[in-house]
Amino acid sequence: MPTALPATKFPGAVPTLNGRGFMLEALDDFAQDFVDAAARAPGESLDMGCAYGIATLAALDQGARMCACDMEPRHLEVLAERAPPEQKSRLRTVVGTLPDVQFPPGSFNAILASRVIHFLSGDDIRAVLGAMFTWLVPGGRLFVVADTPYMPGWNQIAPVYESAKAKGDAWPGFIPDFARYRQNNTDSGAGPKFLNTLDAEILARECARAGFAVERAGFFGLQRLGAAANGREHAGCAARRPL
Repeated sequence: MPTALPATKFPGAVPTLNGRGFMLEALDDFAQDFVDAAARAPGESLDMGCAYGIATLAALDQGARMCACDMEPRHLEVLAERAPPEQKSRLRTVVGTLPDVQFPPGSFNAILASRVIHFLSGDDIRAVLGAMFTWLVPGGRLFVVADTPYMPGWNQIAPVYESAKAKGDAWPGFIPDFARYRQNNTDSGAGPKFLNTLDAEILARECARAGFAVERAGFFGLQRLGAAANGREHAGCAARRPL
């Protein structure tokens, strides 16, 4: 029997094993578009910061070749055990942490980075998006999802974020002292020292800065079952490396 996922108090959100938060079990529209792109791709696609691999497993089910990368080896072990035997030949796993992990140029047809780049500084976000541009084949597609300043648990920063953005701050949603919000946050474990919350406009701006042609960007609500949503808890961007 495959290893069971950890128990959760929050339906639809499975806690990670390293205290970095949750893997959301529902695929949002950006993740679903990644799955569809990976399934159509002639080569391999990357699920970066995959946790237990909800998107990877969905893509494998559609015939994709997948590279699943995460900072926590135990997540990858669970993923490998949960993959059906007949699909394992199309799956490889890599332990790696942004911004340090590297792949050869032109390795992937599609990349998903869901709820991972908000753990990076602004400089590291720019370095990572630039690296992902090179990891994709020409015409390859990138799908990025991040938490926004409107997420319950830290949405009290929203007025400060909006004011800083209006004044031209490049990273107005940066929370340097994230620990102070932990008691109100539903994530488990010690969590990161800081969080760089992002909105759809900033995601699109940074993807374009890295050389991508932005296809769409927007907000969407919580993906956790039964949770009240304001429709702006998450932001996503889909972009393409030009031919």
